Parts: sequence; structure tokens; C-alpha cells
Amino acid sequence: MQQQQASGLRGFVQKPLGKVFLVAITILVVFATYVYIPDGQLLAIPAMLIFGLALPIWLGLKRPRYLAITGIVVILIVAPVATLVITQEIRTPIGPASSLTTLAGTNGAALLENASVSPYTGTTATNFTWTVWLNPAGVPKGNSSPYLLELYISTCPGATSTSPPTWCSSGYPFHQLNVTSFTSAQLNGTQPVTFHYRIGSNNIWEWQLGVYTRNLTSGKSFYQNLVGDPTYNGLEGPVVGDYATTYGELIGTIFITVLLYLAAPFYLILVFYMLFKNRERRRKEAAERAAGPVPPTTPPDGGGTALPSAGGKGARSAISTPPSSSTVRERTCPQCNAVVYENETTCWKCGAALTEGRPLSTGG
Repeated sequence: MQQQQASGLRGFVQKPLGKVFLVAITILVVFATYVYIPDGQLLAIPAMLIFGLALPIWLGLKRPRYLAITGIVVILIVAPVATLVITQEIRTPIGPASSLTTLAGTNGAALLENASVSPYTGTTATNFTWTVWLNPAGVPKGNSSPYLLELYISTCPGATSTSPPTWCSSGYPFHQLNVTSFTSAQLNGTQPVTFHYRIGSNNIWEWQLGVYTRNLTSGKSFYQNLVGDPTYNGLEGPVVGDYATTYGELIGTIFITVLLYLAAPFYLILVFYMLFKNRERRRKEAAERAAGPVPPTTPPDGGGTALPSAGGKGARSAISTPPSSSTVRERTCPQCNAVVYENETTCWKCGAALTEGRPLSTGG
């Protein structure tokens, strides 16, 4: 029963509708893995190889041309559709952020609390507002009250200066704003601090806040910032531009990522598969040639005796009587002396062209 089901499935995917269905399944699996699973870019690689190569080959769709076209279709659909979802995620506001709560003497309080930007999306004319709450209970033990608070806005995640971190190249847009209103005053309670700034250019921006306190004994400055994303310690936003603008800024990067993570491994494995199949085909052809030529099953003149229908008179004698072998003539190749048949035009062994010559024997 299991074998019949497998045969039925293989038969279905051989049809045009079945091929379309298989490609659609591959697109859905690769897309869902790439977009909705953590570290999906890496996990999408085996998904692409399994559903785009292994499964079709197992189901009998072994032609390299079909497999190559499948890969192109998957890539051309997954990249733009994934960009739609990622664009929406980028334009969705993130939650507020705070600084560390594990510093000595802070009793689990954060010096910077509930930092956020509003609005999260806007235009080049939008005056964005960053708000953070300063909590004096979060000042590290033995340090002064904050004397400097800085806001960093850039397109490089987690950047706090124009000196690029290892994950960004130099020359990215960077804006820095300072607040120095804590020079002589001690905080009496949690207080809000705001920054207002119009960025003035479309882009997907990142931001970070840094605060300075001073050790009362050594006089050295102590710096801490917000806890951002786990990779770059940056915070997303604001997003300047409409949906189409954001989509256009992402599509090129996502296409490159898809080509690197999905297309490159897929077509590399496909090339190895093609080399293996060609090698297997050449071995089979060599084995067939080594076995020698196959005698023709009908006389050279194309004649033949029709077999009577089953149960008719003379059926037994007609089936059991072989065609006359006196018509099968053999001769030798003038180049390598291999035995060939009269109706062959090239030698099966050396490939030399055969000309009319005296036969060796008439077989019979």
C-alpha cells in the first residue's frame, strides 16, 4: 500500500499541475523559514536544498534544467515577498529601552529608563522626540549624578561615533546631540529628559543614548548606554519615508542575502549533481559499447512477418520460428579490425567511418 501511494505521488508531480504544486510548497517552506524562524537565513539553506533539490529528485524530477528553473523561481519570489514582511516589521515600533540594572550600588535600578522615540515613522519634515527618564537610584555606587547625556542617530546599528564598528563601513550618516544640564544639580527624583530633532532625510535609522557619571574618588568618568538589540546594541527607529521608500531601501539588501544564503549553495550542489549524473551516463555508455553491437531484430530490407493473434492457427509456429539469420552479415572495421554489422555506418569501437567492404561471414 505504501509503495502504491509513493507511485501515485510520483505520477502526480510528473504532470504540470504537480510540478507547480511542488514549486509552490518549496516557496512557502523557504519563505516561512527565512522570515519567521530565528536565524532563518541559515535554516533556509537546508530548507531550499531539501524541498528544491532532494525532494524533486526523489520524486523522479531529475532533469537539471527543471531543478535550475525551480531554484530561479523560488529566489525570484521569496526575496520580494520576504521584503514585504520585513518592511512591515521594520516600520512597527519597538518597546522602550533601559540601561543595565546590575551595576554595583544601584539595587536593581536603571539610570536610564523607558527611552523611546516618537513618532516611530515620519517624513523628512517630522520633528522627532526622544524621551528618557533619569532615575537617581540607578547611579553606580560612589559616582556623581549624571553630568552629560548624549543621543546618537545613525544608519549603523549601535554606532556611538563616526568611527565605524566592525559591522559597518565608514561614511554612514551620523548625528549626535548633547544635554549637559546636570553640571551642578543633583537629581531629587526620576526626571524626564527630551531631545527634539528633525533628521531631514529618508532612511531606516538607528539610535542609542549614552550617559556619563564621575567617580567621586578618582574623578574618572563612567559611561553607560541603553540595552539594545543583542547583536549590535542598537535601537531601531525612526523610519523616515513611506512604505514604498522603506521597501525600496530593503529589497536590494535582501536580494543579495538570498543570493548568498540560498542561491549559492543550491546551484553549487546542483552542479555537483549534474557532474555525477554525466559521469554515471558516460559509464553506462562505455559499458554498452564494451558489450559490442546489438544485432538488428529485423532484416536489413525492413521486412518482417506479422504475428497472428493469440489462439489463431499457426500462432505457435510463428512465435517459435526466429527470423532468418542468413541476412545478418558481418565485416571488419578497416581502422581497428573490430567486428561490425553490415548496416552500421561507424565503428562502435574506434568511431571510424565504415565503407562498403567484403563481409567476413553471413552468420547462419
